[in-house]
Formats: sequence, C-alpha cells, structure tokens
Amino acid sequence: MSMSISIKHDHLVNPITALEFYHTRAGTFLILAGEGPFLKIFDAKEAKLLHQCEIFHGQTIHGIAVRDDVDHGLDLQVVIWGRSSLTLLSRREFDQILDQNVGSVIDFAIPVSDWILDVAISPFDAVSCVLVTAHNTVIRARLGHSPQAHVLETLHSPSRSILYSAHLAWESLSQVLVAAGTVFGEILVWHCFPSDEASSSTSRILFTFTGHEGSIFGVNISPPIIDSHGITRLLASCSDDRTIRVWNLSAESQDSQRTATAVQARETGFGENGIHTGCSKSYLAMAMGHASRIWRVRFLGEQSTPLDASAISILSFGEDSAVQQWALHFETTAPTSHPRSSGRLDQLHTFAFHSGKHIWSTAVRRSGHSKAILITGGADGKISSYKVTTPSWLAAVETPLRGDTSPPSLGKQGASDELTWGRSWELDEILEDFALKSLVRNSVIEHPISNASHPDSPEATNGNQTEKMKPKKVRKDGFNQYAFVSEKELLATTTYGRVLLCDIGPEMHWSEVSLPESGSGDLRSYSVLVGFPEIGVTCLAGTNGSIHVYRHQRLLKLGQVEGKVADMFKIFDSQRSSFELLVTTLGGTNAMLFSLDLSGAQVRLVENGVYNLPNKFVVTSAGNINRMLVMGSRSGSLALYTSRSPESPLQIWTHPGSVPRDAITAITSLPSSDASGDDGSRYFLTTSRDGLYSIFSTTIVQDISMNAAQLMVRRVHQCAPPLRLIIEAGWFEGEKLFLRGFKGKNFVVWDETEQCEVTSVECGGSHRSYAYSPIRGSGCGHFVYTKASKIYLHSHRGSSHKIVKAGGHGREIKACAVSEDQSLIATGAEDTAIRIWQHSKTPNFQNPLACSAVIQRHSAGIQHLQWHGSGYLFSSGGNEEFFVWAVEQIPGFGIGIVCEATCPDPSEDRDLRVMNFHVTALPNLSGVQKDPRLLVSLAYSDSTIRTYIYSGLDSFHLVCIGRYTSSCLTQIRHIQIKDDEAYIFTTATDGRLALWKGCFDSVPRNGLPEPVQLTLVSVRRIHQSAIKSLDLMRFNEEILIATGGDDNALGISVFPISSSMATAMPPCFILRSAHAAAVTGLCFLHNHATGCREGSVKLASSGNDQKITVWSVNLDNDRRGNLSLDIKRIGDAFTPVADVGDVASLAVDNHGGKILVVGNGMEVWKVVCQTREDVDLAQESTSGWKI
Repeated sequence: MSMSISIKHDHLVNPITALEFYHTRAGTFLILAGEGPFLKIFDAKEAKLLHQCEIFHGQTIHGIAVRDDVDHGLDLQVVIWGRSSLTLLSRREFDQILDQNVGSVIDFAIPVSDWILDVAISPFDAVSCVLVTAHNTVIRARLGHSPQAHVLETLHSPSRSILYSAHLAWESLSQVLVAAGTVFGEILVWHCFPSDEASSSTSRILFTFTGHEGSIFGVNISPPIIDSHGITRLLASCSDDRTIRVWNLSAESQDSQRTATAVQARETGFGENGIHTGCSKSYLAMAMGHASRIWRVRFLGEQSTPLDASAISILSFGEDSAVQQWALHFETTAPTSHPRSSGRLDQLHTFAFHSGKHIWSTAVRRSGHSKAILITGGADGKISSYKVTTPSWLAAVETPLRGDTSPPSLGKQGASDELTWGRSWELDEILEDFALKSLVRNSVIEHPISNASHPDSPEATNGNQTEKMKPKKVRKDGFNQYAFVSEKELLATTTYGRVLLCDIGPEMHWSEVSLPESGSGDLRSYSVLVGFPEIGVTCLAGTNGSIHVYRHQRLLKLGQVEGKVADMFKIFDSQRSSFELLVTTLGGTNAMLFSLDLSGAQVRLVENGVYNLPNKFVVTSAGNINRMLVMGSRSGSLALYTSRSPESPLQIWTHPGSVPRDAITAITSLPSSDASGDDGSRYFLTTSRDGLYSIFSTTIVQDISMNAAQLMVRRVHQCAPPLRLIIEAGWFEGEKLFLRGFKGKNFVVWDETEQCEVTSVECGGSHRSYAYSPIRGSGCGHFVYTKASKIYLHSHRGSSHKIVKAGGHGREIKACAVSEDQSLIATGAEDTAIRIWQHSKTPNFQNPLACSAVIQRHSAGIQHLQWHGSGYLFSSGGNEEFFVWAVEQIPGFGIGIVCEATCPDPSEDRDLRVMNFHVTALPNLSGVQKDPRLLVSLAYSDSTIRTYIYSGLDSFHLVCIGRYTSSCLTQIRHIQIKDDEAYIFTTATDGRLALWKGCFDSVPRNGLPEPVQLTLVSVRRIHQSAIKSLDLMRFNEEILIATGGDDNALGISVFPISSSMATAMPPCFILRSAHAAAVTGLCFLHNHATGCREGSVKLASSGNDQKITVWSVNLDNDRRGNLSLDIKRIGDAFTPVADVGDVASLAVDNHGGKILVVGNGMEVWKVVCQTREDVDLAQESTSGWKI
C-alpha cells in the first residue's frame, strides 16, 4: 500500500480568450466563453454560470464558432479551436454538454498541422467548416460520426505567408473569401474555391493591400453591403502602427493578374521590395484612437447591410482594455461607384469596462434594427456585456422617448436608448414657453439702454458729437443652481432669482414657482439649494439668510440665520428616520441645525441648536452617526458633536500627515443592520475630493486615570476607486456602496462593491452647477448640469453595462499570500493593485473566489506579500515602496484596510526595488504588549539588507544592516530568532544561498543604538543561475529550505535546529530538470493541507512550463549520521496560468487542501491524499544529488 496525491482542478480566473453567443431551441440566449481549456456556459440574461466543460488537455481555447440553424442532431453546430487543436461538435453532442451530462470532451480534439487563426462554418452544407492557419493555408474539416472519423483536407492556397491574423467568409458553396494579415504589414485578400475533391480546389488573389507600418494584428470582412451599384464588401484592419484602416473589396477595384504577379515577387519586408505596381495603398479611411496597440477590429453587423444615409459602424479592441466605436462615412453614398473615393472614421464612443491590459475576445448579437449586444473578455478574466447602437440611431436628435407618441415637446432631446436618455434647454426657450417674453425682457427691465445710444439724447442732437458711446453690455439671465425635489421634479434657480420647476416625464413640462414677497430679491445672483427627494422637499437660501422650503407646489419662508448662507447640508438620522438641515454662513463661526417636521399639513423647520465651529473650520459635509453630529471640513478634518454640548466638539480628528488633505464631501453611516462592532463601535463613511473614501469607527472608552469616558475615532479603511475620481458623494443601497464624482470631463457613478461603472456623462468637468439624484433601489438616477449656458438633463435606467463574470487583476500576478487563519488571500500584480480575496471552503460553483477589497497605493509592480496573523498585511514593490496594512472586519461592510506605515528610510532617488522581505514576531519579554513587536528584514535590489523592529503606528527602529556582493538579492527569510540574535537566509541572482547572523537589542534601554552590521556566516552555490523562489518549514528537528532556480532545478537544504547556528552551511540537495523551465513558485504542503499522515513532507512547485507538480520529500540518516534525501514526484498537472509568479497552500480541512497558482491569471487546485495499492512509483522517484 502506498500514498499518492490526487490533483484536481477547482477554480480558475484566467484571461477570457474566446466568446460567442448561442441561441438554444428553447429560445434562451447563452454565452459561450473560453477560459483556459474550459468552455464555460452562462445564461446571457441572468449572468449566471450554468456549466463548464473541459475541451482540451493542456491547451487554451482560442476561438469558438457557432451555427444556430441546425435541424438534425448529426449536423455540425459548434467548432472550438486552440493553437493547433480542433474540436467539432454536433448538435446532439453539444446538447449533452448543455444538459450538464458531460464534463470533459478532451478526447474529441483532433490535431491540425499548424496554428489555427480563424474558422468559418459552412452555411451551405451541414457537416463542414473551413479554417485558416498561420501560414495562409485553408483546411476543410468534415464532421464524421466520431472524432476518429473527422476528415481534414488541405485546400489550395496562393502563398504561404506568415500570418498574424485572418478572417474567413463563405460567399457560396464553392467560394470562400479569405483576408490574411501578414507579419510584414501586408493584407492578402483571396478567393478559395473548395471542391468535392481537395486536389481539385483552386485559389485566386484579389488584392494585396499595403500601407500599414507594422504587423497586421486584426482583419475583418464586412457583411454584404447593398448600394445602388449592387452588393460589395469592405475590409477593416488594425496594425502595430496603431491605425485602423478600411479597404474597398468591390469588383471594380480588382486587378487580380497584376496583384498575383506582385505577390509571387514579394516574399517579405514592409517596403518596396520587388514589383510594386500590383499592390494597392488606397484605403478608404484611416483613424488613430487607442492609447496602445489594437488587437482586433470588427464590423457591427451580421447580415446584409443597406448603405443609405446612415454610417457603417466599426468596433476596435485594444491593448488599453478599451473598446472604441467608429462611424464610417463616405463622401459618396456608394464606394463602389468610385473605388478610390475617400471616407472618414468618426469616433462615437469608448467603452472601458475592463482593468489592466488587453481585450482578448468579443462577440456581437443584434437585438433590433439599430441595436446590438456586445460582450468582451479581457485579460482580467472579466466578461462584460453592454448595448451598442448604430450611428443612424445615435444621430437622432428629435426622436420621442420610448413610449412617447405625443408631438415633440419643449427642448432638444439627445441620444436615447433602453438605458439612457437626455434633453437640453436654453433659458430663453423656457421663458418663451411661459408667454413671458413680452412682459419680461431682460434688457428693458433689468438693464435700460444708455442715453448715449438714444436718438434724442443731447449728444446726438447738439451737432457736436465727437465719439459714439457703446451701449452697456446686457447681462442675460441664466441657470444658477439645481436640486431634485423628487424622482419626477427638478427645481432650478436663475441668476435673476427666478425659481423654475421641471416635471420629469415624457413631455418635460416647465413652470415658474412664485417666491414670497419678502424673498423676491434673496435668490438674485446667489442661491444655495439642497433637495430631500425622499420626502419631496427642497430648501433654498440666498444672500439675506432667509431659508425657503418648497413642497407641494408651494414655496414658503420657514427659517432665518444671521448673514449670507454659505452652504446647507442634508442630514439623515437613521435611528429616528428623520431629516435635518445644517446651515453655515459666510465667515461665520457657528452652524445652525434644523429638523424638518412633516407631522402637519405643511413642513416646518425646527431649530435644534447652534454649534460652535473650531478655528478655521470650513464645513463641507455633515452627517448624523449614532446621534452624534459629524462635520467634515475643507482641510480633511472631522468634528464630532453631541446635542448636549454644541459649544465645542467632543472630538476633532485630523489626518496624521503634516500635509492637509482635500475637502470631505460626504458623511454617511454604514447600513444599520450590522454596523456596530462587538465593542459597541459605530462606523461611518466619508468621501473626499482627493479620490479617497474612508470608513471610521467611533468607540466610547473609559479613561481610568481621568475617571471619565472618552470618544475614540479611528480610520479603519481607506481606499481609492481605480478610476481616480474626484469623489463628490457616496451612499449605500442595501449593502452596495456607490460613489459619484468627476473624472476629467466626465461625471461618473461608480459601483464600488461590484467594481463597475454605472453611468458616465461627458459634461465638461466639475467646474459647473449640477445635481444628481439616485432613484433608490432601482439602479436609476437623474443628472442635471449646466454647459455653455444650457441646462442638460441626463437619466439612466440601470448600469451602463452588465458583469457576466467577475474578474481580477488585468496584469501578471507576481505574489500571493494566505493569512494564518486561511480566511483571506492577498494577490499583487504588475497593475500595482493588491486584491484581497475570500475563498469559500464550502462548494460554491458560481464564485468560490470573491474579491473583497482592492488597494491602489503602490506606484510600481508588486514584488512580495506577507501576512502576519490576519490583522497585518505587508507589501513591497519598486520605487522602494514598503507598506504596512492594518486589516480588520467591518460589520455591514466587509474588509477594512488602512495603511499604517510606509518604508522608513527611502533614498533620495527612490530607484531601488524592495525585492523581498520577511516579518517575524519578536518574543514578548515584558508580559504586557499592546502593539505588535515585529522583526522586519528587507532585501533591496542593490544587494543591501536592512532589519527593523516595528512596534506599530509607523514606528521603525533600524537594528541591522548588511550588504551582499554585486548580485541582486531575490529572497530573504528569518531562519531562527533567539534572544537578541537572528539568523537570516538570503538568495541572489548568482544562485547562492547565504546565511547571516545579526545581534540587536530587542528592548533598547538607552535611546536608539546605532545599527550593527550583519555577519555573513557562510555562502553556498545551489543553482547555476538566479534563485527565483523559496519556502521553508520545520520538520522534526530540522528546517527544510526549498529553492527553485532559473536553471529549472529544485533544491532542498536541511538546517539542523539542535546544532549551533554559527556553523558551516547545512547540507543541500539538488534535483536537476525538475521542470522544463524556471521554477518560479514553491510552497510546502503541511499535513493538514493534504490529509496525509506519512513521515514525508509534501512540496508543490510550478514554473514557466505551466506545470504544477507535487513532490514527496523523505529524509533519512544512516548509522554513520550521513543524511540522505529522496524526492518523489507524486502529482503532476497542466495549469492554464501562464508566467507563473507564485504558489501558495490553502488548508481546507483534514480531508485535503488546495494549491493556489498565480501568474497571468489564478487557479485553485484540490489536493487530496489517496491510498493506492500495488502501484510502482519507482519511475517517479529520484534521489537528490548532494552538493
């Protein structure tokens, strides 16, 4: 009987490399996605994962082709390919997958002689498709009754150019149109003529397009275009030169004979090498728009498109993880009438719904005459779905709203669709509609014409006029401020003091609200508005301190403050479900609080107290937290009051840094269901214009020395959305956190919980009057703003896109770490973000890995991560960045993370990388230890070592320093800490393992002593080149140190604990060719992570060969004390994660554990120890060579 390890795939978050829609016979739309070797099937409407099926073994899916109109169960329905593997599925076979009866079809794959670039299923017969390979070869595949009976036939091709891209389009049963983009910047367009016998097939070159200045990354043939001259096609291409070009494929522009001659004479090269007369540089249109390379283009259309007055829409997909929509316009209505007629590409929209880099896959489904559903898959593993419209629909300006059959109403209506609509007005339009133009003329009533311009003035009649005086400039009335009264009412003031009411609906009716006689001039030129749409109330104030309240078509003066009102703030008391109004005055030293009494027929303002403000405290926000009034200031500080002591704040919180922060823009409590901690803490959220939002806790603590209770305010979470918004407000809907603000010229509403954009409106930026009102519980909202003296109203019905599948990092993950209680996983990537994940230990088919937080603080790629317990996370990266993160659970929110400390001694240039570090807890010698005392050693890229004692709250004490040779350090570990001595191991790019000894005073008694030099005890060469990975564990009386190198080898060093530390380097064993590439990740699997109870140690390794291998390591001492080591490969599997950067162990229960592999994606593997009988493992067993 022997023990073996079973490795099974558990979960994958990988780049989405293939997408396609599928329409079932029951009428359901599905999304087919290729993620690694797995085909994942989602319900398109519900965004729910239904099933996954393994298609290939050790190969990523690169493309999916689907035919929906299948009548017979044996007809070809789905084709899936990846690299040089091809899988053909009949309708019957694919139905079995949809019924979740099949979990793997890897035996269906058939090999192809070359890399497959595109596949097109024939619409003219039931069992065949054609595919084009990377050498411009077309192969016909015929579906057989079994995978072994499939037939592949190579058809005739005109040349064997090396291709980066290709596209196929069937034109008839015997004619296939091929567009091929070469490595050397040419585009070959040719016809392939299949026949029943492959040897009888022929081909003919149609075009050779030149003009691109780089390799062709994408080509796409348009659907047939119908114009007055017949049917034609266009070709879109994108290149390494970052341009999009459109070419004409009409018959009138063909010159087949000259082009064919030119192709035969031109083998390679971008320039004019050989005969050039047959090549065409005449493109119809060209544009540049992406901030990076463009990977693919496609026409927005699937069937024949009439070429009328509307434009043709093209989509481009870039390395910048954005989709851009373009409108192709022609100077003439038919490009075929003038083959060289020019056109233009106008950019319509940019969709940026992925993080990091690259959009690798896309699919489009028409959902109407002018609408389509676009889905995209990125390197971040996310699948996004959004609706796009054709240019003819986008150009409509007078189209009534959906469901509106009445005549066009006042104002201009802009683009509208199922999700958004908008209108705009000029003030003169509204006033004319009031029939007030004849009675109220701005230039007559408010600004009389000067006498100098009157014909009867003295200067005009005395005959001595020497200079004609200019009339005074007339100042027109304009929109001033806005507030929403309710979901269907908008209140606006003008610079002349008018109050206008807009009824939001299909007809958008405007009316004027009369001010009380006493306040007729109060709102002139200056007004402050705050809306309470929850209760249908809006408060207005102006220059003389009067507070007016609008409700139920009436505007009354209900309050008064001394001086000019500076601002007003809406406050919601969640415990009493009541609303309050805080009013500040210009230059005032106090703020007045009113409550809104709705008990009667008319709302009343009841004064609740006057609160004295701290010195130079300019209020920018306010909120009620557990019956405490919290005010935020322009400098980023907080003042907390109780109603019993309004004369001075109970507590003032200021930012710990010396530089003042930006203004706090909103204060709101967390969802009340669980927003209190075990110690009675209460939590609230703040937002600020510097792009950060924070969560604070308030706790009443008893001060024993003063025999009194004190309020303690702590910031327990701080985060910045990835968009880098100027955040103006934040609110909760259920447990979801929403933020709104400005990014550049756009107003953005952001769902922070789902990490997705809700809506984005190009309004011109933040320097304008605006108001936004979310419609609670619906995902809808209204946004009104001023632009160029006009008022614009934009409404959105839900999010701008839907997340079908959540993703993660959009760049290569370089490090991962698991907290000691196994509850949290941290990953850091080249996108400079740190993500905190929670892994579900129970079976969770939908989302076993859930991202709980995203940290955006690093400015360079992450190098290393480590947890200390579950309360501290440490991270390092380039620019000498080293951060200490305090982590805790926040009731009603999730994970709270705040940066507690940074790198203590950065150099002036900050040009080094903190390659690695190690953190170990120091012994508690005093018996009373409130803050942690940690030994932190940093390894820098200039071969220096710095060891600190960290005692919390940014308190670092440098105790040891050292320097290795000129080789860069790669890893560092504390091997043993005893009293005031520390033994440290380091590895470097020279393949050596070095042992260091450092002595320090862990409890300094006479100030802070100078750091001591680390002593280099011994050095041993383990690997032939750089050591890329390292892990260690204690096993019996030894410490095992595993190393993985750039030389593909696995090293095991045995460190005896009982012997003296100041000895020579311990014995080391090396296993050459452990992997076929560099070993970049290592981790020991503890017995509780595998369920095994043998005396051996389990070790998992991975590398650039995309293999995850589990080893069994056995130590043995003979009678003479000689140490021997036996390494046995007991598990091996392919991982679709490319460029593996790190490996970590997850302990689940006593029955097994899991392995986390990160790189260009992340994958979780189940590890289960099994008992096997009569299994010979001799071929898997290898003795390590002792060095």
